[in-house]
Amino acid sequence: SKLRRWSEDALPVARLTLAKPYGHFWTHWDVRGNVVSTNNEIRLTPAVKGVSGAIWSKTPLAMGGFSVEADFRFASKDEMHADLPIIRFVDQPSHGPTYGISSNFTGIGVGTVRENVVVCSTFCRLGIVGSDGTTPHTMDSNGKEVMLSKCEVPDMVNVGKYRMKMGATIRVYIEYLGNIIRVYYKYPDSKKWKFCASCNVHIPLAYSMGLSASTGELSSHHEFLALRVFEIPIDALIDETRSTDKLSFPKAIPWETRQ
Repeated sequence: SKLRRWSEDALPVARLTLAKPYGHFWTHWDVRGNVVSTNNEIRLTPAVKGVSGAIWSKTPLAMGGFSVEADFRFASKDEMHADLPIIRFVDQPSHGPTYGISSNFTGIGVGTVRENVVVCSTFCRLGIVGSDGTTPHTMDSNGKEVMLSKCEVPDMVNVGKYRMKMGATIRVYIEYLGNIIRVYYKYPDSKKWKFCASCNVHIPLAYSMGLSASTGELSSHHEFLALRVFEIPIDALIDETRSTDKLSFPKAIPWETRQ
């Protein structure tokens, strides 16, 4: 099926879209932690151990259907790299040591995870996480307690000159419509999107959008180069009820049982 089934009707959301140059991107964003911007990228963390950064939209999403497209990359002098930034949809923006936010956040996120500290030396897992604020997760567990769905993403790491680990720029596409979130990815030199994961979730209208990242024992520059957000109009074909407008998602599947 066509990736962007609703692309003809999608409307750009200027207040949430970020593009070069980034000098004054904070007009619509709240900046927390170790975030630094240049004309070419927004760096959520430097390649220093034990730091974090996040940016949060100053206005709520307020959209029944939307899509998000983001370009990420990382660079590390370590033998292994830390995780990529995570795109968040949360009830309350926060800042903390767990991937850049509080360990007991309430909301949905899309980003990379590792099953152990060596996995991302060859490939990562891109996935959807969900937390209702009652299941704290830590960097030590790589967020596996809150993982809802995931896929393997190969060829993310290249060893550059002087043994620097360079992450290939990866483009992530998130689509939310009809209480289903779908995630795709591709590399910029590829024309074909690859489906990654999907999950039945309900994201309340009042939730904020953000991007966050942190480093622990592994350190990386966490950078994103572009963020494009579109509103997808809801039509009669989409059965979406908002009688409660509360966050909902299925329980996380025990890690050991996943394929």
